Amino acid sequence: MAASNPSISPLFNEKRDDVYLSGVRLPSREPSRRWGCRSLSVVFLAIVSGIGLLSHFGHGPIRYGFRRPDAGSRVPPQRPEGWTEWSDITPSEKLVWQPCFAIYGDDFRCARLTVPMDYHRPLNESADNPKVHIALVLKPGINRTENPASYSESPLLINPGGPGGPGAEFALITGPMLQTAVGKDRDVIGFDPRGVGATTPKADCFASPDDPFGLDGRNVAYMNRLSWLTAEHEIGIVNSSNVALSKLDTSSRALSKLCKRIDDAEGKNSIFRYSNTPNVARDMLSIVDAWDQWRLGSNPKPAKSTQKPETEDELPVDTRIEAKDSTQGKLVYWGFSYGTLLGATFASMFPDRVGRVILDGVVDADHYVDRVMVDAILDTDAIWEKFFVYCADAGPQCPLFRLGDKPESIKKRFTDIMNWLEKEPAIVFPKQANVPVLITVSDFRLIIFSALYAPIAAFPVVALLLKALVDGQLSDYVASPAPTLLCHNITLPRWPDDAQKVIGCSDKRYKLDDDIESLQKRFEEMASYSSFADVWMGVGFNLGCNGWDIEAKDPPMRWDDHPIHKPEPIETSFPVLFLSNHLDPVTPLHAALKMTRKFTGASIIEQKAEGHCTVSCVSLCTIGHIRAYLDKGVVPPAPKYDSEDEGEWTTCECNERPWKSFSSLGTASDSNSRTQVQGDDDVLNAKTAEEAEIMTAYSGVRNRFVEFMAAQQHFEYQNPLKAAYLHSSLLQGNGQHTCGKS
Repeated sequence: MAASNPSISPLFNEKRDDVYLSGVRLPSREPSRRWGCRSLSVVFLAIVSGIGLLSHFGHGPIRYGFRRPDAGSRVPPQRPEGWTEWSDITPSEKLVWQPCFAIYGDDFRCARLTVPMDYHRPLNESADNPKVHIALVLKPGINRTENPASYSESPLLINPGGPGGPGAEFALITGPMLQTAVGKDRDVIGFDPRGVGATTPKADCFASPDDPFGLDGRNVAYMNRLSWLTAEHEIGIVNSSNVALSKLDTSSRALSKLCKRIDDAEGKNSIFRYSNTPNVARDMLSIVDAWDQWRLGSNPKPAKSTQKPETEDELPVDTRIEAKDSTQGKLVYWGFSYGTLLGATFASMFPDRVGRVILDGVVDADHYVDRVMVDAILDTDAIWEKFFVYCADAGPQCPLFRLGDKPESIKKRFTDIMNWLEKEPAIVFPKQANVPVLITVSDFRLIIFSALYAPIAAFPVVALLLKALVDGQLSDYVASPAPTLLCHNITLPRWPDDAQKVIGCSDKRYKLDDDIESLQKRFEEMASYSSFADVWMGVGFNLGCNGWDIEAKDPPMRWDDHPIHKPEPIETSFPVLFLSNHLDPVTPLHAALKMTRKFTGASIIEQKAEGHCTVSCVSLCTIGHIRAYLDKGVVPPAPKYDSEDEGEWTTCECNERPWKSFSSLGTASDSNSRTQVQGDDDVLNAKTAEEAEIMTAYSGVRNRFVEFMAAQQHFEYQNPLKAAYLHSSLLQGNGQHTCGKS
């Protein structure tokens, strides 16, 4: 495949006068959130072995006993300094920003925007029409004042994927670093889509009333969910036994019936009927309009674009970053994974309201609305094969490497380990609990699949854990899996929900209602694409939708229209920019190329890397294209196709690889107090100070994205969240430690 302008971006051609050849001065890192193999190990092993990733926002580790408090002695949860409860923010049909979540930083703003649950029953028709209160987090750009007019004409909305990913939390954990990467003067907004996270009503199939012993409904629902997921984990993945598929299907149908009970109780105002993607796209338009009203007053007049988008060839080398056309009244957006489906749906519904839309890690919309996404794992095995190559290249840095190893010998060693584990699951005794834990092949299959989302950060962790398994040292990484009785109310940074299942199943154009024989055939078809079909088949929007019988009130999206209709490409007010890695475990490049052809004038950047979404790797080239597109309206040249998957388009190289990345950078100071890059890496060699700052910030976004995906996949892949100790690395101090009477 020929490449257009490989590894050159229009942003960083502007100056090269402060290049550091032997070392660079790195921006300060967060001392409390160092990213090392051990912390990554905990994150990824949690996905499969039940370590609790959701932080507890009481003070310090909680030691739960088993005695109930007296009836009626409700104990409110203790909140750390700087924490914000969303229920303390008053919803409004206009944006009303207030300071919030100082625990994450000093300048975050939050709002709850009220929109119609059913856009066919608008709020101005009746105050009794059902409402949704959207949770939003704003990270203001630099030089903002109390005057709304000082803010940018269009904030950057972000969606981390899912479906069901909470964008408000994502903005809190990535906002400052994301701004450093894309421009410190850019306002960034993360929002929780309807049914998700802090947005209310919540799509929670386990919703429960308060109990008579002092626990509020959220905590009761949380305990019920833990018990359910713990039991489900024992089944394993779909081919772990000859009855696993049947049991998982029954489990999925049981959860669907639980959701239906809540839906029936809520009736025509049930959020389960209005959580589909088109309604979220309408909510995004409501956010855009509300921003204009807040910033400009009651009668904002959308500015008209006066210039066509520039191509890279037309952009002068010395041009400084400045807006070339107005995006007022239009969507400026960066969506990851499912967020690309959301962004594409918005662009198809409101093509004249597209300002800048970046779709990163692109979902095949036609296949998403089908019964099962069979070929999404087209490239998955190829990424895993890279593990053995990278391990061999890393040599002794890779714990699985032995002197003289080639990739084939490391792969054989891995196969032997898995065969041994298949015959005899590992018995692990967590260091802080007197209870045995069984680690199975299913557990490691899940952890490996999750690692494929971010190989640069996660492959070293997989090697470390495999070595720990062989050496009998997994107790260093495994916590007690047993759910325990909550004896007082706790506060979590985000309460789990069932939004992925609700949204994904509501979006289906064709409903899945198969018997076991038909499901087995679908699994076998999926397995023809990848050996990881055993994991992918079980996700919430695949097997999880079998037997789903809650009907969405809106008609299905336009995707997967019959070929005989020959839909014309969608012409948007500004070209959409697609981003894709060369190899992506669940959104292959093939899907990105296909979706690019659905939009007139759209362009694509292929990043020569492995992982889910381009954020999985730091690439100065990719970052440069993103900044140029957002700030200058620079659109890479349109792709030229020789066939569906062959042709010429813009490509970017990755500046990292496993065992040679920002994750493994060490720092020390020389006599001149200049920070030096240590070890066998030149990630920042010959980079300017500005480039080093941007790349380091982007690596922080990558690391948070890894953590975020790991936490999401507890529920996406139906793994239990089983912890006797729910702990937050952000918080230390004294709290209530027992269930005894106060």
